[in-house]
Amino acid sequence: MTRPDDIGPALREERLADGLTQAALAELANVGRQWLNSFEMGEKVSAPLNMVMRVIAALDVAVVLTRPSLAATGAKPEAAEVFDLDEHLREYDQ
Repeated sequence: MTRPDDIGPALREERLADGLTQAALAELANVGRQWLNSFEMGEKVSAPLNMVMRVIAALDVAVVLTRPSLAATGAKPEAAEVFDLDEHLREYDQ
């Protein structure tokens, strides 16, 4: 993903693959179904990070950041180049 409005549709694919309805995911993530619908449609380019992270957590997926040059080529990043956002945020929960 290279744009903010790419994440919602990507997470929609994960939701569908898990067989969850929007209502079920919204409840799990503690977000409104209408908000989730707009987010999945890519209409929430400035969505609050805490809401996005609750959706990610409810889907039990991880967000991994890579350099755009690696993503464009499909190359695998070296272990030292991978930044696990979930792991980083857990440090703040402690």
